[in-house]
Amino acid sequence: MPFRILVPLVSAVLTLAGCGAAITKDVSISLRYVPSGRASPASAARLETVGLGAFSDARSGRPAGAAGERVRFNSNVDRFRPRGGVPEAARNIVRDYFTARKIRVIDSSWRGVPDKIWGEKGEIVISARVLKLWFSASDSITMAEASSVFQIELKAGSPKSGTIITKTIQIEPTVRRNIFWEAGEVEKWLSESISEALDRILPDIERRLAG
Repeated sequence: MPFRILVPLVSAVLTLAGCGAAITKDVSISLRYVPSGRASPASAARLETVGLGAFSDARSGRPAGAAGERVRFNSNVDRFRPRGGVPEAARNIVRDYFTARKIRVIDSSWRGVPDKIWGEKGEIVISARVLKLWFSASDSITMAEASSVFQIELKAGSPKSGTIITKTIQIEPTVRRNIFWEAGEVEKWLSESISEALDRILPDIERRLAG
């Protein structure tokens, strides 16, 4: 084939390839508790048992069950989905926070309703709403940018006194680098972000309800 014909042909093929519809691929990730060093053991009460109630996904404007997306060079999207869903992933991290401190966790159906706290098992009982959880990354030729946001509303109560505490915390880490984000790194990023938020808020809840 003459060179003058080959060049336009290759250009046409590349143009057509770039014009295809972007593809969204679901990517499963596992989130876990990662101690951040932000927790203050001295401020937390000494608990033996904690009741872990219902966690719900109260986010808006996000694909159901997804916790983030990475947009690749070709506009294809990796959509990250925590195993078990967003509420269960957050609940498991809270569970691991307590078990790491050798505190026994009891499953509860409590949904944060004050009148329903009486008779629940555990020195304190916790339920939560995940208000925000999203990781966002985009690839470019020279730099990959990423950001995330995590916001959770925790309701904690004492079955003994009936006292209820509601606390909300938000954390928004960002970074730019020349290495692209793969699933394992997204797992680590979100796990560390959620864990840091919980390390900041849970010791005070423990102290106020059971101290």
